[in-house]
Amino acid sequence: MITLLTLSIVCLVAVVLIFVVLAIIGLPLLLLLGLLPWLLRIAGVVLLVKALFDKPVKWENFMPAIIAFVLSAVLGWIL
Repeated sequence: MITLLTLSIVCLVAVVLIFVVLAIIGLPLLLLLGLLPWLLRIAGVVLLVKALFDKPVKWENFMPAIIAFVLSAVLGWIL
């Protein structure tokens, strides 16, 4: 039969392990989400330059760059 002391030690170890696993998974995710607005801005600049060099210049070519800049602004505001 499991005693109260054994059960409390098992629960304490489980809480520590869960915290460590979530920290290992969550930290790279938070770093990636922190860098995501900057990466979207870089992608927006690249797409903007690509749209400027397309011949003939059409406004439809600028839509991916505009979407990247809007997503970057929204994610920068949220995060």
